[in-house]
Order: sequence, then structure tokens, then C-alpha cells
Amino acid sequence: MNAIRVREGTKINYTPSAAVGAGDIVDLGEILGVAEEAIAASAVGALAIEGEFKLIKDGTTGPVFVIGDAVFWDSVNELAVRTGGSGCLYFGTCSEAAGTNQAWVKASLQNDNLPGSMAGMLWEDVTLAGGSKTLDIQDCGKVMNVNVGHATNVVTLPVAAAGLGYVVRCGATGQRVAISPNSADRIMGADLAGTDDHDQILAAATSRIGDYIALDYGSADGWLVRAARGVWAQA
Repeated sequence: MNAIRVREGTKINYTPSAAVGAGDIVDLGEILGVAEEAIAASAVGALAIEGEFKLIKDGTTGPVFVIGDAVFWDSVNELAVRTGGSGCLYFGTCSEAAGTNQAWVKASLQNDNLPGSMAGMLWEDVTLAGGSKTLDIQDCGKVMNVNVGHATNVVTLPVAAAGLGYVVRCGATGQRVAISPNSADRIMGADLAGTDDHDQILAAATSRIGDYIALDYGSADGWLVRAARGVWAQA
């Protein structure tokens, strides 16, 4: 167990592709979540994305934390550390001083890069290693977090229908994400030509963790882009 909750905060629903243990810290790209209970692979569970936690740290050689210090999570050694670097993820701010020989440090989890509209949604990891995933009505209300992509992966939309809406998020910098409508549907929105059967593509060269696109049913013509982040191009 790497983290123990001290103070309650916002949670999101999350469906992992691999089992997650109680207290595990989960990297979702630009944000972190803490699993307060174990979550089985492909089962819906909850991740805390806010709140105060006790994080395990080196209780022999330090580091020393004072209130207000930045706290990073070393995902390789599974310890709280003072500075970032390879494998280190920003967790939040130290909320109680911790000395050299203390094995825990209290920190407030902060995720400022999460769009507010996603906070209450169910998250599901999507692995596309050169394959494709066709969304259906059971994917409405989720954040489809593409955490393993490929140069040819495609997320395929169903036939546009009233009440349907989807959010697709890029879970790793440098991967391509393509959103493909039905042949008789188009993707419409600001500065978009809205031509039938044209994909909306986040190119690998410009993609970043946290880029996303939110699509809602627009009309009988197809889908309307409600919100987006990143460089998405129609092709």
C-alpha cells in the first residue's frame, strides 16, 4: 500500500485493463489517482483525484519535507520524493512536515489539468495496438482513455443518434488517435468542413497526454465537437 487517505476529495469511476491494488497510485497521464480499494481487471472501481494522503517515503535517508514543498511520486521505486525526473510524477503539496526517519509524508493530491467536465465521468483504459474499437451506447458517459496506441489505431463511432455522446482522451504523448464516423455521418464544429466519412485525427507528432475530443449527436448529418484540446485535423 503506497497511499492512505487522510481527507476525502473528488473521485472518478475507473475501469483498469490490469488489476489495481488498494493504495496503488495510478498514472492517468497528466493526472494521478489513488485506488482506496482494490480494483479487478476490467471491473469498475473508484480513484480519488483529490484529498489528503499519507505517502510512503524512505524512512532511513530521507528526504525531508516541510509544509508547502512539492511532493513527487517516484513510480519506479514507489516512494515519495522531493524533485521530479525520470519516472517521477507530480503528486501535490506537503501538508505536514516529515523528517528524515519518518516513513510517511502527508500531501494534498492536486490535479489542476483535468477538465471539470471529466471529473464526474467513468474512465476506461483503451488499448489499441494497431487495432480499432467501435464505441456503443455503453461507452456514453465515459472517458475513453487511449493509453496504448499505434500508428494505425482507430476509434470508430456508431451511427449518429439522438442522446449519444463520447469523450476520447489521449493517454500518452506521441501516439496517434483517429476518430472515424460512419460513412453517412460527418464530424462538425468550429472551423470544420463537416464532410461525410472524414476522420478527426490527433497526429503522433503533435499529440500530448491529456489531449481529448468530446463529441455529441448534432443532427441527422452526424456529430458535433463539443470541446477539444490538442491539434485535431480532419482528413
